[in-house]
Amino acid sequence: MNILVVDDEAEQIDSLRVGLKSRGFKVFEALNAEDALKLLNHGSEKIDIVITDYAMPGMNGLELLKKLREKNKTLPVILMTAYSKKDLVIDVLRDSCNSFIEKPFTIDQLLKEIQSITRR
Repeated sequence: MNILVVDDEAEQIDSLRVGLKSRGFKVFEALNAEDALKLLNHGSEKIDIVITDYAMPGMNGLELLKKLREKNKTLPVILMTAYSKKDLVIDVLRDSCNSFIEKPFTIDQLLKEIQSITRR
């Protein structure tokens, strides 16, 4: 399974890459939403799941989700955030996000979210 991790913090991407690769996933990386969209629209590999941070400079994770949904209604998206505000959760669900995970989280918690959305 191919997973695209989008986060402006390279350390977060590195951590997720190591954890996900050790579980057999192929990991693609983007340091911002614009690069993620380029990879999704013009990359040579099919992405099966997008895991994106909410708070990023430029286009945030919710804006990325909205852009993704314009072209692809079914690509699973997990939004990561340290901000668990009720309004944010409502907006994310309204824009058809498949899952929401609060930072900090363990790789096992993320794997449960991935398994949950792939079963649906």
